[in-house]
Amino acid sequence: MKRTLTLALPILALVMLLGISSHSSAVGLASVAPLPPVTGGDGRAGMCYSFYPDPDSGSGRPFMDLAYQAGSRWDRFDFDWRRLERHDGSWNEEGFALYDALVDELHAAGFNMVGILLEGPDQLRADYAPMDLGPQPRRRPPGWYIPEPGAVDDSVVPMARVAPAIPSGLYEPWDSWRTEDRTDFVNSWGRFVHEVVSRYGDRIKHWEMWNEPEWDVFWTGTEADYAQLLKVGYQATKATCSDCQVLFGGLHYWIKPNYYKEVLDILATYPDAAAHNYFFDVMSVHLYSRSSNTYDVVKEIRDEMAARGAHHPIWITETGVPMWGDEHVHPYKDKQDYHARPDEAAAYTVQSYANAWASGVERYFFFRTHDADMPDLYGEYFGLIRNNRSLRPAYVAYQVATTYLISPSMVTNWSYSSGVRRVTLWGTPWGKVSVLWNATPNQLTYAYPATLPTARLIDRRGSEWPIETEDGVYRLDLPGATANRTGENQHDYFIGGDPYLVIEEDTVPPSKPVVEPLDTTTRSPTVMIHCSATDDAAGIWGYELQVWQGSGPWQRWGRIHPTPIVFTDGEDGETYCFRVRAWDRAGNPGPWGDETPCTTLDLNRWVHVDVPYVFGDVDGDGHWSEGEPRLTDVSFRLIDEHRQIIAAHEGPAWSFTTRVGYGDYTLIISPSDWPSLPPGWLPRTISFVVDETSDEPIAFGDPIGLRSHVASHFLPTVVVGR
Repeated sequence: MKRTLTLALPILALVMLLGISSHSSAVGLASVAPLPPVTGGDGRAGMCYSFYPDPDSGSGRPFMDLAYQAGSRWDRFDFDWRRLERHDGSWNEEGFALYDALVDELHAAGFNMVGILLEGPDQLRADYAPMDLGPQPRRRPPGWYIPEPGAVDDSVVPMARVAPAIPSGLYEPWDSWRTEDRTDFVNSWGRFVHEVVSRYGDRIKHWEMWNEPEWDVFWTGTEADYAQLLKVGYQATKATCSDCQVLFGGLHYWIKPNYYKEVLDILATYPDAAAHNYFFDVMSVHLYSRSSNTYDVVKEIRDEMAARGAHHPIWITETGVPMWGDEHVHPYKDKQDYHARPDEAAAYTVQSYANAWASGVERYFFFRTHDADMPDLYGEYFGLIRNNRSLRPAYVAYQVATTYLISPSMVTNWSYSSGVRRVTLWGTPWGKVSVLWNATPNQLTYAYPATLPTARLIDRRGSEWPIETEDGVYRLDLPGATANRTGENQHDYFIGGDPYLVIEEDTVPPSKPVVEPLDTTTRSPTVMIHCSATDDAAGIWGYELQVWQGSGPWQRWGRIHPTPIVFTDGEDGETYCFRVRAWDRAGNPGPWGDETPCTTLDLNRWVHVDVPYVFGDVDGDGHWSEGEPRLTDVSFRLIDEHRQIIAAHEGPAWSFTTRVGYGDYTLIISPSDWPSLPPGWLPRTISFVVDETSDEPIAFGDPIGLRSHVASHFLPTVVVGR
């Protein structure tokens, strides 16, 4: 039996085994060392506000370099309208010059960018009136980054002023002009969006329309006002940059969970909404503190959008968790609700990143790169990096995520009743990668079903060691969760225990499959596609089937199939071509087979019915005899299991020829006055089956006799034929 290395080793032994130093929350935080710079990755990950200069010197962009080394390839930041348009309505070229330099530097450094367009000058507010621009007390609303209203520190914090309301002219056409010489827009928002996107659209391809519009710190208009703001912003953006993408303003979500649904419902009433993608291309969401939200909430938002016909990608444009217990910078050591220690924040980073993959999130932005001014404004520390440029454990966890959780062929997730959570990325450049953690406060042992006999185990610090199977599984001891809430909610653990990555390194795809030819014509409603392939490590999982009908693209049919693949969705007279590729048990898809067999379905058969006359079968022998009456008022019907095949016929005889599909059929002949009391005649039914063995036309050409009530004792006659 091979020895299995578990995670229950004493910490000292683990340190000696791996040659790593302790990263506890109380000791050595400033000495957290980065992993080697992330040079691969898939471009999915980003951070917010990585461009800040050094806090001491005010020069350089040290956080931008650190963000890139962590694997971030996106930055997201504001284009503050107030900095770019003066009170007299003229553009502030000095302000634009600062953005010019920033955009050029980020672009040259290899970053993609999301520009947030927001915050209009006061003279462009629809409800503008002169006001004191000094600091105004604003109370943080309940639920800023957490779900439960009221569970936050609601202390008064200074804000620059009341948030802007509706920009002037918002309900006018986006490109309407104020003057005849076309020097000014009536719609101030449309003018601003058009100006900024025109200037930077060659380098910035993603534009977010406002920020957290549910929160009146940023926006005081109604849902209808925001729907109009989004529409105008979309139109102005696309007019100058057709390949630019428009993001819905990043959802605060918890402060008003139905807000986005109400906006979508309003947008759906616009006659041209569907033709213009409902006036946005990407749904932008902000989710904090609870690592499962990046799966649960995203799934809910996706379902609600789909119910409204808006099938849009979803980006997490802000996520993170505020920290406590960082003795190097934190002004207090008391635990705050929904705050996490630095090591717990590192666990959050890996868990939320994996959950975002499971929910189909396209982009993931961590908030934020460094603490910046958040401690001064809110007493909160979100940064992967401290302002003094020392790294927190979450920085390294971010590197682990952006290094290993990349480019899967598919993603699956499980939540086990034991409390174990598992997200598996199949077919990555590293092989099959599973992220596992324990959502309960008690250590758990989990038997992870093995695909290969050996694997690599990696923790959130990037440390790794080999593990081997025992009875076909890897036995892992998963630490309990420690990030719980405060007060009466202390049994709510919103971040799981330390996560671990199990990497089964099979990156070699299966062979090209051999696919057997098909008959030119198939007379069965099922087409059997026989195929075979080989794999050198994990073994064949199954086969993917794509179908083509002579035009358009290949269409995937079903998921992964065993062989033979049983295709059942064909229609009579249609020709179908098939191609197949194999998948191995590590999630690697192989090449498509060279053979693309085709077949035409021939599923209908001719049925000929010729009833020359119907008679009253007085003697009950089934044959017409001299003296037995011929009936003239007769009703004829041909039905299958579900419906009448052709129109009913009334008269003494019935003759027709038709084609029918496979199934069970019944020819019913009854007196026109049926049901009736004796004396009289009972209906007669003739049942038959049409299937692929029906080589000749099915025909009925004899007279049909109806038995009398008395002769049959009121029982109908059933004749089964083919």
